[in-house]
Amino acid sequence: MNPETLNTQFGIQNKISFKAFEHTTIATLKSEQATAVVSLYGAHVLSFTPNNEEDVLFVSPHAVYNEGKAIRGGIPICWPWFNVHPLDKSLPSHGFARISTWSVISTNTSYDGVQLELGLSANSDTIKLWPYQFEARLKISLNDKLTVELTTINKDDKPFDVSAALHSYFNISDINTVALEGLEGMTYMDDVANCDSTQHEKELRFGRRADRRYKAVGTTIIKDANRNIEVTKGGSGITVVWNPGEELAMQMPDLLDGYKNMLCVEAANSLDDTITIQAGKQHTLSTTIG
Repeated sequence: MNPETLNTQFGIQNKISFKAFEHTTIATLKSEQATAVVSLYGAHVLSFTPNNEEDVLFVSPHAVYNEGKAIRGGIPICWPWFNVHPLDKSLPSHGFARISTWSVISTNTSYDGVQLELGLSANSDTIKLWPYQFEARLKISLNDKLTVELTTINKDDKPFDVSAALHSYFNISDINTVALEGLEGMTYMDDVANCDSTQHEKELRFGRRADRRYKAVGTTIIKDANRNIEVTKGGSGITVVWNPGEELAMQMPDLLDGYKNMLCVEAANSLDDTITIQAGKQHTLSTTIG
């Protein structure tokens, strides 16, 4: 559906509009307190900017906008598997949701904000990658905060397992000075050292590569030089914390020195929090940023 048709069918004056961008279409959402931008390619939130503030989300200045390529930054959807496929490493890393074009299901306004709902259903392409009947819905709600809710509906006649993440990239002033609070006492899988450990510090600080999956369900707070960013979540027993560090980032053409200004804090279903969804049932993974 082209942007003109989307604006006719789903646009809301001064609240939600659609336009062409690179190889896809983007939706711009405006509440009284903030603006968000969402790509229909990947159902990918690209921007969340409170009034009179800098963007809360980071998108790499080196990001590539091509079919079949995930956009570096914003909130990519890792689904229906997280990381490499557990049985076939030739399949797309982090699944196919972030490299698929989603359909607009609905747009709405409420007394305190706006909502956009996108959908992706099983088709001949997805069946080749993941042999199940499904419906995925992504609801984006914007007021003074941004809430993203990913719902997986099992349309098949048998159960399936889903691992996933809302891979949020946050815009920070400097990875060497930012701190992350809320994970004290939590156990985690360190995917750099390939071992389990426990965080004893009140604040996690950076400066080198970090790739951790915490068994944590609570709120985290990114404490930056000029603001704090609160990240809450639902339907998730794992919090992923990631920054590639200089050496790895310089091997990533779509990131390079952008690693200095980004930190990922992700609501995830991974490790022993992989979700089994029975036939006809559903599960929702969500994050709220503010």
